[in-house]
Amino acid sequence: MDDRKRRRKLTDADRLVIRKRFQTNPEQHQKELVEWFTNETGHPLNQSQVSKILGDMYTYLDGDHTKKQLQALKNKSRTSRGEWPDLEAALYKWQQHMQEVHAIITGDTLKEKAAQLWEALPQYAGQDMPKWSNGWLGRFKGRFNIKEYVQHGEAASAAVEDPDHIAQMERLRLICTEHEERNILNMDETGLNWRRTPDRTLATQSTSGTKKSKDRITIALTTNADGSEKLEPWIIGQSENPRSFKKIQRQNLRITYKYNNSKWMTGTIFEEYLLWLNNKMRGERRLVLLLLDNFSAHQLGLRLVGEGSLSNVQVEWLPKNTTSVWQPLDQGIIASFKLQYRKHWIRYMIREHDAGRNPQKTMTLLKAVLWTRSAWETLVQKETIQQCWAKSTLIRNEAEHEDVEAEDRTELQAQIAQLPIQDPLSLTEFLCPNDEDVVDDDEDVFASVVEHYSVDEMVEGDLSSEEEEVEDVQTADALHCVEKLRLWKLQKGNHHDLNALDRVEKEILTYKSVSAIQTTLDNYFTRT
Repeated sequence: MDDRKRRRKLTDADRLVIRKRFQTNPEQHQKELVEWFTNETGHPLNQSQVSKILGDMYTYLDGDHTKKQLQALKNKSRTSRGEWPDLEAALYKWQQHMQEVHAIITGDTLKEKAAQLWEALPQYAGQDMPKWSNGWLGRFKGRFNIKEYVQHGEAASAAVEDPDHIAQMERLRLICTEHEERNILNMDETGLNWRRTPDRTLATQSTSGTKKSKDRITIALTTNADGSEKLEPWIIGQSENPRSFKKIQRQNLRITYKYNNSKWMTGTIFEEYLLWLNNKMRGERRLVLLLLDNFSAHQLGLRLVGEGSLSNVQVEWLPKNTTSVWQPLDQGIIASFKLQYRKHWIRYMIREHDAGRNPQKTMTLLKAVLWTRSAWETLVQKETIQQCWAKSTLIRNEAEHEDVEAEDRTELQAQIAQLPIQDPLSLTEFLCPNDEDVVDDDEDVFASVVEHYSVDEMVEGDLSSEEEEVEDVQTADALHCVEKLRLWKLQKGNHHDLNALDRVEKEILTYKSVSAIQTTLDNYFTRT
């Protein structure tokens, strides 16, 4: 019989047990609750599920219950509030976010979105879709106290002349003066189509620029105001286990990898980010100011964390619709990262073309992740970050604004000219395409609420992408490569980093020795 756990959905009885456990042991972290529940019941659970269960969505479970009520809870995999509580909670969240960006929302719009949510939320799979009548609509509006749900007018552009926004920025500048520049952080996301080519024909004909593209990921970048610290990137893909990650020890990547079907930042993932950042700052005994835009996932994530839960992170919001002018990462830091990433990619394309291979087929998500880390960690310059913070006007910086990346752009333009492309994109179109911007629209908000309100089956997924697995590098081959690289350094390079090669060689030899001892022991016990 298959050893894997049978699939089953969480019941209200499960949720009640988890909530009571937390209420009696409030010092327990969510990760500890996951381990406890799995050990107690034998059914796997993940932290995002625990986060949802401890939220306001299931407060109706609190209190005392009779035996009959407890038995009824064991048979219920969804809540009983309203008619379809998960769907209605998700619909209300969607409506609130879209109202904030001044979208036009009518009763028919709500009915249409309810139908889409019914199809998207897994807890309703296999059930007949209800008729979204006017009676249901009225009850839904009454339950959530929706007084006015029609918004008129268009979304605002960068409203930097709005008096309220100007006052809000003055307040933020004052708050910034109360912190050291090293303790003032800005975090923002960008999309990255990691296999996008500078070929205009391919860019026009393919769907590589769309959010649904399998080649797209979301990257969250965080840096401080003096440029002394660039936190590890958070990368959001679609597959839990990409093929190119199969033989890789993920902790060595020095990034945080998350996944969901939309490859998009959601409230649940941002909640994890905030808790991670708070734990990191608490460990370093630092109190930091985190400046954020009003992206819906940011707002939802902060609400999920809960007021007062961040002991070492103070969150402040930038004025709405002004990030293109006042958000530091949008003043050129993200653009600098993409310049350095795409230099890696174009160099790789040239090498593959020279070797007679198609770079589109040999490129992997693993390479994209490694180049992301390299571009962000070592190639985005401190001076660029400082200049962008000064340009945002959040801090006063007298540093001269010089173009420190002009040479990089010239080099990249020359590299693109070496590719067999008839009609190349302009450098601006290639480096920072508009479709990689992360902004709130219907698709993004919908994906966020579906991610948050889905009741997952308690089984771990094993999704895979279509890319090829990376080869398993043999120890002998690794030693040979180190020897070759050392020889190249001695012949054509300089003495820098030779000690690093010695350390790598020592690590490989140690691994070889330990592996030989383990093989001998395994053979001995096999014979006996």
